[in-house]
Amino acid sequence: MNIKLPTLDQALKMVTDRLNNVDFFDETYVSKQKDNIWYKLGPLQWLTWIVTIVTGALLVMFYVPTAEQAYDTIIVIQEHIPFGWLIRGMHKYGADAFIIMCTLKMYRMFICADYKNNRELNLWICFFLLLLGFYSGLSGYLLIWNQRAFWATKVFATFPGYMDQFGINLAFLGETMVDKLLALGVPTSLPGTSVATGAGVLLDMKLLNKFINLNLGMTTQQILLGGSAIGQATITRFYSMHMALSTIGLIVTELYFYSNKKKRFNLPWWPDGFLMIAMIASVAMIFPAEMGARANPAVTPLPILSDWYFLALYQMYKYIEPVLATFVTVLIPATVLFTPFFDTSKEMNILKRPVILSLNIMGALNAIAFSVLIILNIANINVDPPYWIFGSTMIVAVGIYFSQLQYAKINRWKLFLTYTVFQFLYLSRIHTVPYFGFNLDPILGKTFLADGPWGRMWVFYGGFFLLLVAVYIFENIAAAKTSKVEAKAA
Repeated sequence: MNIKLPTLDQALKMVTDRLNNVDFFDETYVSKQKDNIWYKLGPLQWLTWIVTIVTGALLVMFYVPTAEQAYDTIIVIQEHIPFGWLIRGMHKYGADAFIIMCTLKMYRMFICADYKNNRELNLWICFFLLLLGFYSGLSGYLLIWNQRAFWATKVFATFPGYMDQFGINLAFLGETMVDKLLALGVPTSLPGTSVATGAGVLLDMKLLNKFINLNLGMTTQQILLGGSAIGQATITRFYSMHMALSTIGLIVTELYFYSNKKKRFNLPWWPDGFLMIAMIASVAMIFPAEMGARANPAVTPLPILSDWYFLALYQMYKYIEPVLATFVTVLIPATVLFTPFFDTSKEMNILKRPVILSLNIMGALNAIAFSVLIILNIANINVDPPYWIFGSTMIVAVGIYFSQLQYAKINRWKLFLTYTVFQFLYLSRIHTVPYFGFNLDPILGKTFLADGPWGRMWVFYGGFFLLLVAVYIFENIAAAKTSKVEAKAA
C-alpha cells in the first residue's frame, strides 16, 4: 500500500481553502435561515455572548477578587446595588444560553454536515467557542466563593495532576508474557514483580519522568490553582483567566469581522434579538442566581455538584478511576475535532451517515443520563460501568452495521485499526479493578482463556473476527445484488 504525502503546494492549498470558508456565527448561512430555523443559532450565539460580556463588565465595577471579600461583594451586588441581582442573573443565564447555543450548533453542524466542502475549521471554531464558554463558566463559578463552587472546582482543577500517570499497563498480555518482559529488563515504573502479585509492566509518565523531569500534570495543576490548594492565589488566577478568555475571544472575532466586512448579527433585532434578551432577563427574574453558603474548606458537601454543563462529566468521574477519567476527558474533544476528517463522503443526509448519527445519539444519551444520575446521587462503580460501555459501543456498532448495509463499502483495515486501538486501551486497564468488564470467570475459568484480561482479549478479538466475516458476507451479498441489477438493466 503506497501512501503519498501531500506536497507543500497541496498542503498550503488545503489550509487556504479552509481559511477562506471560515464562519464564526453562521454569517455565510443567511440564505438558509428561511428554510431551516436551526441556522439562526449562529447569530443568537453571538448575541448571548455579548449579553454575557456586557453584564460581566458591569459586575467588575463592584466585585472584589479576594477570598475574604468575594462572597460579601456578591451579597452587595445582589442586595444593595440597584438592579444588581438582575445584572448578575443575566450574566449567569446569558452564559448558560451561550453554552446551549454552542452545543445545539455543534449538533446541527454534525447533522447537517456543515463541516463538509472544506469547512472543517467552522466546526473547530464552534467547538473552541464552546470550550471558551465551559472554561469561562468554570473560572467564573469559583468567583462566587460559595460551598458548591469551591468543592466543584477542587474536584475539577486537581484532575490535571493525573496526567503524570498516563500510560499503558502491559498486564493484559498475561502473566507468562509479562514475566518474560520483566526478565528481559524492560523498564517499568512498577516493582519488578509478576501479574500474580498485582504488578505488571507499566509504561507511563512516571517512567518518563525518571529520564526527563516533565511533571506535566502537577505543573498544570499548580498553574491553575496557584499552588497545591485552593486559596487566594486560585481566585486571582481564575479571575484573570475569566477576564482574559472573553477579552481575547472578543478581540479575535472583532478583528475577523472588521477585516472581512461581515455582519455579526444576521437576524432582525425585532423580534428575534429582543426576544432572546427578554428570555434571559425573564429567567433571571423568575429564578434569581443562587448565593449558597460561604465556602468552607473544612466541610465537604455531598454530593459535590458542578454547574449543569459539567454534571455528566462529574458522574463519569465517579465511574472510572482518575487516571483513565482524565484521559477520557482529553479523548472526547479529540474525537469531536477529528471526526469530520474521517467523514469524507459527499453525502449530506444524516440518515445516510449512520455512524455520525450513532455517535451523536450516544453523546446526547450519555450526557442526559449521566446528568440525571448525578442529580439523583446514583452511582455504583461496581455495577454501572459495564452497562454504560456496552450500551455506548452497541449504539456505535449499530451505526457501523447500517453503514455497511447501505454502502457495502468499508475499509477493513481502518476498522481493524480502530478496534485494535480501542481494545488495547480498554484491556490495558481492565486488570486493575473489576468495574470495566463483566465477570467472565464462570465461563473462562476452566479453559485456556482463564488468564483474566488475556482471556478477555481473545474473546474480544474473536468477536472482531466474526465481525470481519459478517462484513465480508455483506459485501458479497451487496455485490451480487448490484450485478443482478446491472444485468437486468443491460
